[in-house]
Amino acid sequence: MKKLLAISFAFISVSSAYAQEQPQLLFNNPIIDITYPDVAGDYLVYSQRVHKSHQIMQLNRHQLGGAAKHVDAAFTNEVVRYGAAIANGDIAFVSNRLGTLTPWFASEHAQVAMHPGMFQSLLMPNHLEVSANGDTWVFDSSLETSRALRISKQFTDKKLDHELLGQAWRMYHERLWLKKSGYPKTEEGMENTFAQPQLFVMHPNNNSLTMLGDGFDATLSQDGKSMVFVRETHGNFDLWMQNLDGTGLKRLTKNIYADVEPSFSPDGQRVAFVSNRNSRGDVLQTFIHVLNIQTGKITAVTSGMGTIDGGPSWLDNHTIIFHSNRDPKAPSTDTVDNWRLWTVALPK
Repeated sequence: MKKLLAISFAFISVSSAYAQEQPQLLFNNPIIDITYPDVAGDYLVYSQRVHKSHQIMQLNRHQLGGAAKHVDAAFTNEVVRYGAAIANGDIAFVSNRLGTLTPWFASEHAQVAMHPGMFQSLLMPNHLEVSANGDTWVFDSSLETSRALRISKQFTDKKLDHELLGQAWRMYHERLWLKKSGYPKTEEGMENTFAQPQLFVMHPNNNSLTMLGDGFDATLSQDGKSMVFVRETHGNFDLWMQNLDGTGLKRLTKNIYADVEPSFSPDGQRVAFVSNRNSRGDVLQTFIHVLNIQTGKITAVTSGMGTIDGGPSWLDNHTIIFHSNRDPKAPSTDTVDNWRLWTVALPK
């Protein structure tokens, strides 16, 4: 494991806003939960839950109304989640098919478990991210033995509350990981007795697995050489960036509230992410923001009253796709009890 020695800081400028484009509803089905879109090459992949059954769906991102390819559970008690797109059309995902959580990929001809021997004990992959060419896989895992069973049960819970289904970033915090009637604000100083999860980088071609240190929910740059991830310290969720060789660790945001679920833009110059900074730490009121990596400027690109926006990805350099519980009939002021996909265009 490479030690993280050099730490630099790139703190942000004051968040500012411009005239926002209105989010556009992509799919409207009141009985389906659609979450965590991911884009690579010509493909959009997302997770879908219908009548408590999970699927990983794939569409051509240029023809979103076309026929979908999908990965379904092969066995009665199997759950497939955390779908990730690969530019050649393969689909990465996590499944409990082998009894423990294991990363898989589905090609046109077969479904293959990625090095199942690595995942037979404590190591349970979450928040799977795969480089566009499929050569680099990143995931996070808690190494607390006391939490292994809880995390596995939450992954396979077909009745998992829709709130938790669309806010996977909450799983590593003791005060947020379960559905409750109310939550404390996510702000610096909030107690968390859960140990920090660890980030892992896997290269399937040479069977290597590297632990890179504290963090979770990583997003990879297009060249697969660097990542942006979330690190939580004393209730403070911030974005960090580093190279996959363990060098160049840099803090990107420093805010007392939560900055989570980052996504690299195709040009590598910006990061879309989810934050509740505009709602002063309200767990159930989060919006999409965009960070310019070079300047540190942060811009809110969605807003609303009590809505939860999450899981951003980039359809192209000017369009972000995300899931939200916004009500299609009143998207800025009301919510519904399932997740739909929305898009928002960025000013050019």
